[in-house]
Amino acid sequence: MAILSEPVPSLNSETFDAKVFNEVQEPAKKRVSFHTLGCRLNQSETGVLSRSFEQQGYSVVPETSQAEVCVLNTCTVTEHSDAKNRQVIRTLHRKNPEAIIAVVGCYAQIDPETIASIEGVRLVIGSEEKMRITDYLAQAFTQYTPLIIHPKISKDTFTAPVIPHSLAFLAKNQDKQIKTVERDSVSTNSELQYPDASVTREKTRASLKIQDGCDFMCSFCIIPFARGRSRHRDFSNLQEEARMLVQEGAQEIVITGVNVGTYKTRELTIVDVVDFLNTLPGLARIRISSIEPTTVPETLFQYMSDPQHKLVPFLHLPLQSGSDAVLQKMKRCYSTAEYVDEIQMAFETVPDLCIGTDLMVGFPEESEAEFESTLKLLEKLPLAYFHVFPFSARKGTPAFKKKEQVPPPIKLLRGKKLRSLSSKKRRDFHQRFLGQTRKVLWESRKPDGTISGYTDNYIRVDLDDTTGSALRNQILPTRLTRLLAQSMAGKIILDA
Repeated sequence: MAILSEPVPSLNSETFDAKVFNEVQEPAKKRVSFHTLGCRLNQSETGVLSRSFEQQGYSVVPETSQAEVCVLNTCTVTEHSDAKNRQVIRTLHRKNPEAIIAVVGCYAQIDPETIASIEGVRLVIGSEEKMRITDYLAQAFTQYTPLIIHPKISKDTFTAPVIPHSLAFLAKNQDKQIKTVERDSVSTNSELQYPDASVTREKTRASLKIQDGCDFMCSFCIIPFARGRSRHRDFSNLQEEARMLVQEGAQEIVITGVNVGTYKTRELTIVDVVDFLNTLPGLARIRISSIEPTTVPETLFQYMSDPQHKLVPFLHLPLQSGSDAVLQKMKRCYSTAEYVDEIQMAFETVPDLCIGTDLMVGFPEESEAEFESTLKLLEKLPLAYFHVFPFSARKGTPAFKKKEQVPPPIKLLRGKKLRSLSSKKRRDFHQRFLGQTRKVLWESRKPDGTISGYTDNYIRVDLDDTTGSALRNQILPTRLTRLLAQSMAGKIILDA
């Protein structure tokens, strides 16, 4: 296999070997499929990669379709993630035996040689160069041994490609057209009516990456090694993408990154990012995907509490453990008291706020008493849901070396207890809004014909009937009529 520790010049560079590239122009007409594991940030980056391929003339096809190029954007947060990556690669090769399989992202950064040894893999690109995959495909097509691109991850401010969808893509997606409901022209209790004007909109919610990497170095976390140290996106570059996303129809922009609360370029912070997005005509909502405790500017709570501001009342604030002793071993940057203070400030400042969190069970040496501290703290806090993860030892992290591991059956039991409490918390949160009318951004159609969407404070709502087939990407007042297992049923109220 060939390993490149330095990036190749861009196709736009005069030093790029045009002869080699021209000899393999045929692949530019081929089909490419994308397969993404892991976080919202990965999903966002795959969207950019898809646009890059489209710009180069490839036909982007669904995951289940046959393709000549298969791109897997990987996650490596746990050992299970690594195993899943390998499983997907083997499945892709079995279904597309002649395809070039290109593996990019976090797992490709951490263990490229293992990936390259799997049959079918021809290109492995780590975190630094993955957004330039189309630059390397020409070389991958001309050789039959895996090519590994693994340069050192930069700490510099970065830019990301801003690529609008092509006219060909928009033409292909004309069936996704929606029609805008003119509520003022609809009388009370009448059927929904639509004007003739329509607009093609690809997404209802779009992610905007503003930051990558992390400097916090938690003892269990591989991300600083997989994505590098914290670095921030050029402000004008993220502004350009935000404008494009809104022009393509996004009603909501979700601010994403590894540690978004640390964003700073020149004197600009995450508050300035939110301020800019709030001025964009056509954008209805701003959401922050996840933000670390102690990095949330209080100004954001004021924005969330203002009904005229586009920043929605939603906060995902990872806790990981409710034991100070465990937090110290994790090398988290806060105490339980600091976390509680931040939650209480947010809850008291922002009406109807939805607060979610991440929790880790079975961290090495976590005692039963320490777990009970977590359980008791969560019972008291005004949280709406938890994401619960069992500890997974990652080679290269300090926690990997700890000898006193919690047995898997105990991890399983502790996780079950936390998930049970999370279900109760979610149901209690939903119960507070039963019978109320809130605005819902209607999004996806289900196989049974129903449509679902989200309120500003992150309650998933399933439309109570099937008349909403043309409501995708509309924000409409909806009465929350009954509780469901993980969501609520709703009915659109035209005279609200």
